[in-house]
Amino acid sequence: MSHFEMIIFDLDGTLLDTAEEVASAMNDALLESHLPGITLDQTRSWVGKGAAHFLTQVLEHHQLQHAVDFDALLNLFYHHYELRSGTLSQLYPHVRESLETLRKSKRKLCVVSNKFKRGTDKVLRAHRLDHLFDDVFGGDSFEQKKPDPVAVHFLMQKHGVSPEQVLFIGDSSTDVATARNAGVEVWVVPYGYNHGEAVEKSMPDSIIDDFSVMLHRLSCA
Repeated sequence: MSHFEMIIFDLDGTLLDTAEEVASAMNDALLESHLPGITLDQTRSWVGKGAAHFLTQVLEHHQLQHAVDFDALLNLFYHHYELRSGTLSQLYPHVRESLETLRKSKRKLCVVSNKFKRGTDKVLRAHRLDHLFDDVFGGDSFEQKKPDPVAVHFLMQKHGVSPEQVLFIGDSSTDVATARNAGVEVWVVPYGYNHGEAVEKSMPDSIIDDFSVMLHRLSCA
């Protein structure tokens, strides 16, 4: 597996369990707008496709999609998420030490998330992970979000690597589709957020129990 020169990681549900702070930020925005809240379980089922999609799921659940100012509520959520970011999230097992080992291997390490860029940067800084990555892109870094492969194609061109040299690590069918659209290999963890479905149904190239398994597979242990 040493042929991988670049490893691209999803963020939420892959590196970090952020669902609690995402749910809290949404509930802060909903409460301020005098709207009903959501649960942590609902959040885990709805996140992963960007904040706008998440808010759409919330409003459809409460049958409020035509009764609110969507853009205003979305901006309010962004505001509260920036306040909450890094406060209730936690690293999944073996993530930090695995990333530090990979950093020493001279591979290019990148993050491609559907979370908005400011929130992505803040949560990585809060957990002292930001220095481990060569590039970090959020859902608003390009015109299209995952599963569009635009970010992966940009990274391959920037760093001069071919699809065969790239590995995508994620936790959802969105990540699998992104990798397939980019023509790169994809491994997934089973513990993240996959819209309430078993991630193996998305047919990744491999399912890894945690990051220590990834490290072993990459012969960096």
